[in-house]
Amino acid sequence: MRKTGLVLLLTLVALTTSACAPLLIGGAAVAVADEAVEQDQGGDGLF
Repeated sequence: MRKTGLVLLLTLVALTTSACAPLLIGGAAVAVADEAVEQDQGGDGLF
């Protein structure tokens, strides 16, 4: 019983993490691009 619960929990965590990963990576890329534009051109950057 305990092993089954652990497997279900790990499966849920894996599915949740894999679903959010593109959003986290995309958000980080936008933040880096915004900072690069700020450093290069000054001002407020992209946003």
